[in-house]
Amino acid sequence: MKKRYLQYGKKQIHIRELDPSGNENGNPILCLHPSPYSGLFFETIMPMINKNRKIIAPDYLGYGSSSSIESPPSINDYAVSISEVLDQLGNYEKFELIGFHTGCLVANELCHLIPNNIVQTIMIDIPYFTGETQKGLLTQMSKPFALHEDLESLRKSWDFNIKNKIGKVNIERSFDLLVESLRSGNKDHFAFHAAFTYACEEQFKSNSKQINILATRSGLLDATHTASDILNNSEIRDIEGITSNVFEEGAEIIAKHVLEILNAD
Repeated sequence: MKKRYLQYGKKQIHIRELDPSGNENGNPILCLHPSPYSGLFFETIMPMINKNRKIIAPDYLGYGSSSSIESPPSINDYAVSISEVLDQLGNYEKFELIGFHTGCLVANELCHLIPNNIVQTIMIDIPYFTGETQKGLLTQMSKPFALHEDLESLRKSWDFNIKNKIGKVNIERSFDLLVESLRSGNKDHFAFHAAFTYACEEQFKSNSKQINILATRSGLLDATHTASDILNNSEIRDIEGITSNVFEEGAEIIAKHVLEILNAD
């Protein structure tokens, strides 16, 4: 696993790269992470899908080791920043996309921005929300993290990343994800703000690319099926055996489906 920075104007985008384990004869895969994590989120699955492809996992601006930002961006802003540094990755013209949660929305925008550069897109558990539901989630999820001298202010993050995963995910891995989720501090909500102000119906309905969708049982099943119905050209697979920790407990199953999709041609 290699790490490096790409220059985006005066800011830097941090990426993780894993070279192919065999002869490179497939397009690189861009892994687009959920909030409030970073490309670190994909480290478990990256070695499972890199047989003939380079795997690249960028950190969005404001997350992981990428440059910080001062005000909430849009999903389009995240996609633009990624699209404009792709020429620094090497001599590649075509890419495959894998998005999870917020990453699905960023993938959708990349399909609009650079359609000729995107060969296949895989969206996993899509946060497709509109109307009052989206407004409610915006209110609920767009509150900045409040750090206090009392350790209790870390309780919610600790429970989500550590306590609730005991016996399911390696404790060291869970701790790494906890630390990564806290790195953006009181700006951790920026990507949630972007996700829950995204014009889902308009932007999904106008996406003409072929989209492959994996729907797990981990909380976004209905939203994912709604997104599949709205997209012009989608194929959905229901994954019955995954109810949580999609890219940890479920990594091997997800990798199997990803490789089947990418190798179908």
